[in-house]
Amino acid sequence: MQNHILTTIQLSEMLEKKVPVLLLDVRDAEKFVSDSLVHENASTQNAPYLLMKEQDKPLDEETEKLAQNVQIVTLCTTGNKALKAAALLREHGFHANALEGGLTAWKEQSNETK
Repeated sequence: MQNHILTTIQLSEMLEKKVPVLLLDVRDAEKFVSDSLVHENASTQNAPYLLMKEQDKPLDEETEKLAQNVQIVTLCTTGNKALKAAALLREHGFHANALEGGLTAWKEQSNETK
């Protein structure tokens, strides 16, 4: 996990091995509702990065409880916002990494493996 970035392959392996993971979609709510990464071996939550930045603490209470003792993987469309969100979460003491290439890369990898 160099530079706190996970590749799509690393994330796939974590999910397959049932590593405790919280998938944190940091895009706005409309994008999250229309399409996000959902997996049977992980929880998926929405925490828009802009809201995370503006608040005293980055996560609401429910999400914060889910984030205890798990690996947080931040997601966005291309990975840029996810990197910023993961850094912000680490500043607040969470174990957070960003998905490299975001949901775009995840979908490309999923299509290749089919």
